[in-house]
Amino acid sequence: MDKKGYRFLGIDDSHFNRNEKFAYLVGCIVRQNDLIEGFLVEKIEVDGLDSTEKIIKMVKNKRFYQQIRAIFLAGITFAGFNIANLEEIYEKTNKPIIVLMKDYPDFLAIENALRKYFSDWKERLEIIKKAGNVIKLKDFYVQLKGISEKEALELIEISRKHSKVPEALRIAHMVASAISLGYSSKKVL
Repeated sequence: MDKKGYRFLGIDDSHFNRNEKFAYLVGCIVRQNDLIEGFLVEKIEVDGLDSTEKIIKMVKNKRFYQQIRAIFLAGITFAGFNIANLEEIYEKTNKPIIVLMKDYPDFLAIENALRKYFSDWKERLEIIKKAGNVIKLKDFYVQLKGISEKEALELIEISRKHSKVPEALRIAHMVASAISLGYSSKKVL
């Protein structure tokens, strides 16, 4: 397939309140030429461990699965500490994953929070460690699964038109924030 036909899935979570039980994961499928082709929405537990399963379900949606070239995630934690297992997502979908972050994660603070608030903190910390190294790639810190740094940079470049963030991720964020706040928030990462 030529690069004009590439489709990307961007996934971000809705704003949430720790008093609430659920938040939303929103996926947006965007063709490289900025044509929005669809949305996927899943409920996830705040501080749960179901984001991996829900992301896999979104990616394997029979309407879009064959078309997806890569998955863009806004970090690996959703709805608090609902941590996505990148290895499992890649293994079960065979789609490259590019995790984008604005800042380098403070792993010590994350570990301390996990120890303080979660009885299964070791399991959650292990998922974070298996996500791979965080590297600087142009405008972002990234974690990659199933894709080289060079190819990841190329896909980031061809998938963004209106901002530094890939369009699929930017739109997923806007929709996710509109679901929870009633209006779309522009700040993605």
